[in-house]
Amino acid sequence: QRDNIQKRTFTRWTNTKLINEEWAVDDLYEDLKDGLKLIQLLENLSQKKIKRTKMVKMDIHKLQNLEFALKHLEKEGVKLVNISNEDILSGNHKLTLGLIWTIICRYQFANISMGNVSGGKLKSLLLAKCNQAIMIGNNSVSGPARLMMAQKM
Repeated sequence: QRDNIQKRTFTRWTNTKLINEEWAVDDLYEDLKDGLKLIQLLENLSQKKIKRTKMVKMDIHKLQNLEFALKHLEKEGVKLVNISNEDILSGNHKLTLGLIWTIICRYQFANISMGNVSGGKLKSLLLAKCNQAIMIGNNSVSGPARLMMAQKM
């Protein structure tokens, strides 16, 4: 269930960054496999052109596009741990979600601040608030604890 929530959330976020409907993502795991939508997402976020193979008929072309995207992330200073082009091509759910989360952290959280809090600390605070809201919304927390958490928000 948690993976489905993350998948829907990350798909919505991705679509807001892709802007053009022709690039819209329906299934995060399937639609990123050829690398083209991932490259388009990264181009929109970084405002930099990324090399790509436009004729994507074989897996080798898909792997090449995915490699271009991952190399771009590394050039942008994004540390990728245990995520390869083959993982995305195979539709590995956890690693695809991990990749999108890493992209969100780099391009969404890196440049925002609230008062004295910025970057990594802000990301941690936002995650805690999101987890808190999810727990309250899913009735994972009951009774007085739920009321206390809601009041803190």
